[in-house]
Amino acid sequence: MRTFPNPSFTGDSADISRLVAEVRCGEVPPYTPSPSRANRALADLLTRDPGRLDPAAPDSVFATGPRPETGQPVPFLPRERLLTRDEQRTAAECFARVLAGGELTSGPAVTEFEDALADFLGVPHVVGTGSGTDALVVALEAVGVGHGDEVIMPANSFAATENAVWARGATPVLVDVDPDCHTLDPALVEAAVGPRTRAILPVHLYGRLADVPALVQVARRHGLRVVEDACQAIGVTGVGKYTAAAVLSFNPYKNFGLTGKAGAVVTRDDELAARARRFSYHGFDPKRKNVKEGGYGLNARMDNSTAAVGLGLLPRLTLRNYRRAFLARRYLDGCAELAANGSVLLPAFEPDHAWHLFGVRVTAGRAARDSIRAHMRSTGRVETDIYYPVLTHRQQTPMHRELFGQVVLPRTEHLHETVLHLPLHNDLSLAEQDRVIEALHAAVRATVR
Repeated sequence: MRTFPNPSFTGDSADISRLVAEVRCGEVPPYTPSPSRANRALADLLTRDPGRLDPAAPDSVFATGPRPETGQPVPFLPRERLLTRDEQRTAAECFARVLAGGELTSGPAVTEFEDALADFLGVPHVVGTGSGTDALVVALEAVGVGHGDEVIMPANSFAATENAVWARGATPVLVDVDPDCHTLDPALVEAAVGPRTRAILPVHLYGRLADVPALVQVARRHGLRVVEDACQAIGVTGVGKYTAAAVLSFNPYKNFGLTGKAGAVVTRDDELAARARRFSYHGFDPKRKNVKEGGYGLNARMDNSTAAVGLGLLPRLTLRNYRRAFLARRYLDGCAELAANGSVLLPAFEPDHAWHLFGVRVTAGRAARDSIRAHMRSTGRVETDIYYPVLTHRQQTPMHRELFGQVVLPRTEHLHETVLHLPLHNDLSLAEQDRVIEALHAAVRATVR
């Protein structure tokens, strides 16, 4: 009888999306997980105890976080729970070892962390930086963005995206988004290309992959480089493999958050990686102490202490992403009735999503969205949020008014006026999530006519 090998499992977003569906129907096949360090905890469960991936199991991986009593608030993102208690112990042990050895800034953990992350992502180069913002600045420099250039980007992102462009002496050119996935619309990007355009900077908003293949085609037609702002999308299939570079963030609030600010540049390009390493550390030759190769550079390398914590927590990366994806699926199921009656629009459960944030769109508009949010807070005791509170072109600084005062982005603005983000974090319990769903239903019934 002919036998077939077990399917592989790398732990990327496509694998995790498939695993969520398999766990939900109780049919998890035998997998051969990849040995990458970032996949270790989830791989161990798949091979030894896959039943724990089911929320119904008594020792489930979802048996975490508090079980709030009626009336007890459900926070949006509790700071004291950014790491689980087990993760806090691991981080403390890793930091203590570095502290005892004295290699707090430079040290071997940085290279080891970079190599382990590159192995998981399937790319040859990862350059650790002091933050996701640092990584954006370094990546833009490495692809040649400089004074007088223009960089095409969306308006709905954290300020770091635009700030990185300003830091290179370049100017952001804001372009509207696809109405369904809310990432850059490639056709509008192409229409915005001008003689000073040097790069395209898509943001994988909320963890959802932008249309990278189409953006790469636009870039090729016009001789541009694509740098992905993947700070919300670690683990998404293909990130960093088809563009000049991708940028990650390990801020404590991200899917793979550490104990301080940190980030990374991800690339397949040998020269770009070498340039990023030089620029992120004062322009020094990495093999010769205090000897410059580049004209100047930043103090933007990842600390050894942060990298050591990253190595300690890295085995949990894909397990974290699995939990978030499963919770996102539960939100979709729990809110399906609201979508069916037209009260809200829900995101699609896609294989190229890391589920950094979970947003619903209130179809009745901004006033209804704000009323629902207020009702959830006051009556349901559930905190929600809006990402991002202020769009880039609506910031009220003199610089923004001068440059973007006439910019109109109807799709971006409509998304901003209707989106409502529900709690989704690494330690969210099923009981808390049930409270959120109940509060949303109650708020819609009470406020939407």
